[in-house]
Amino acid sequence: MKIVAIKVTPLQCVETRATDANTPQVVIITGAKSQLAQALLRVAADIGELALNSIANTSTNISANTGAPLKLYELSRSQLDITDAANIAAVFAQYRPSWVINCAAYNAVDAAEHDAIEANRVNALGPELLAQQCLLSGARLLHVSSDYVFSDQAVCDSAHAAERAIGDAKESGVEQHQNPDLASNSNPNQVHLPRPFVELDAPKPLSAYGQSKLLGEQRVVAVLGEDAAIVRTSWLYGQDGHNFVKTMLNLMRTQPSLQVIADQIGCPTWSDALAKVIWQLVVQQCSGVFHYSAQGQCSWYEFACEIQRQALALNLLSLPVVILPITSAHYAKQALNRGVGLAKRPSYSVLNSGKLRSTLVTNNTQSIPNNVEWQDWRQQLNCMLRWLS
Repeated sequence: MKIVAIKVTPLQCVETRATDANTPQVVIITGAKSQLAQALLRVAADIGELALNSIANTSTNISANTGAPLKLYELSRSQLDITDAANIAAVFAQYRPSWVINCAAYNAVDAAEHDAIEANRVNALGPELLAQQCLLSGARLLHVSSDYVFSDQAVCDSAHAAERAIGDAKESGVEQHQNPDLASNSNPNQVHLPRPFVELDAPKPLSAYGQSKLLGEQRVVAVLGEDAAIVRTSWLYGQDGHNFVKTMLNLMRTQPSLQVIADQIGCPTWSDALAKVIWQLVVQQCSGVFHYSAQGQCSWYEFACEIQRQALALNLLSLPVVILPITSAHYAKQALNRGVGLAKRPSYSVLNSGKLRSTLVTNNTQSIPNNVEWQDWRQQLNCMLRWLS
């Protein structure tokens, strides 16, 4: 597979999509300024040759199921507004994509509580309009969703279910954590054991943001059915954009102490690792709903402590700061005192990536090198911080 990524202007013309195996398949990446879109381009550059402002450049060959090279176009909101059906139709007519990777999203979780209309417009209507145009043109759509479609941990109601939960957790590479709020349950026939969410678990979002992401998934599936590809991910961070790791590093350089939530458990995921997984799904022409995160799990507090530990070792920080654990309730109360309302977030939202991993292994196509996508979250964090150092 050749991958040639191209930054385009709104007026740039693109050749029509051809059908022979030597003609590039066009992949459109929406939300060009997002950290995931940038990661997709960066990973493409690692695979082949990243050609900016040039269609003529060549790149390294990597085998694909289709046998055809891929040519990438990253489009910003000014070039492709996913909430504008006419704009989408015009872009599809111009570029004739084989795949669309939707990285465009409304990600302001707290703001969505007061701006649900806009969150739904971007996170639900936008994916639906993309799906409709993909259906008309024969293109494939890969849509990115969130762990926030779930609420807290999945609960197992019997010993048999508990055994399944332990198996699921081992497959996902996480340890079991007993929920202290449920530990006092006196029913001997009911075992409460938090386990990573699998794709068949019923979503139940707690926030307007989570509701908008779930609605987007549902509308994509309603249009494309079994041909839809949806990847849910969690606690995404990377070299680009605004995210928890970069925020923590900035605060650790300027503040003597920090307070970080310790009672929300999830799994940090490096954007470059997610990008590697997405390219494998595209290359292998996969469809379905998949979960992807790094291996393991932690709280935001544990995540912050590990960021500081590794950043000090890599000389990204000169001095340590005090990091204090606090509860979600205390953090929300502090925010409310400042006049800021916070959206409710799940206390446990670890994702089980077992289905995705087994799918990629079963398809047995040449995987993208380094295998960083299956590393522990601490290892992924180290890769990202080394990139910054």
